[in-house]
Amino acid sequence: MRKISFAFSLVLFSFLMLNACSQNASVSKEKAQQDSIEQAAKVQHLQDSMSSCSQTIMDPNNTKPMALMMRLMAANADSMRSQLLRGEQLDSNRYAFIKFYLVEPTDPNVLVPNFFEKARLHQAAYAQLFKHPKEQKKYYNLMIQSCVNCHLDYCSGPLKRINKFPIP
Repeated sequence: MRKISFAFSLVLFSFLMLNACSQNASVSKEKAQQDSIEQAAKVQHLQDSMSSCSQTIMDPNNTKPMALMMRLMAANADSMRSQLLRGEQLDSNRYAFIKFYLVEPTDPNVLVPNFFEKARLHQAAYAQLFKHPKEQKKYYNLMIQSCVNCHLDYCSGPLKRINKFPIP
């Protein structure tokens, strides 16, 4: 009788553990699926942005990584502008900061301390944009101004496009 009771207890315990584990697994599986969907959306957004950049701007030269990243940043700024004009709030997960200053530039002579200081100031302005959700238009314009400030000293070609980004 004691062996039967022990066996029954063991079977009951095993059943309860399996049931609890399967419930946790289904919750974890749902979370993993949601995370996977969000990651896929981010990757698709980056691919779409890169695709539209490469289709819009034809460069007969060997385009350097920094130039490609700047094009993606411009596409993001344009998307942010549209979103803000629709009255929507920007999300830092959708617009992750792009560390453009870590890759090869078109002109290696720009890699001087002043360039890196301007990049640091831009990154700080970018962070402020998401820290002030109720004033994102203001901080978006400050972030765009940091782009202008750098491009006045380095690579003035994109200024015509950048100057279209601020929100009046």
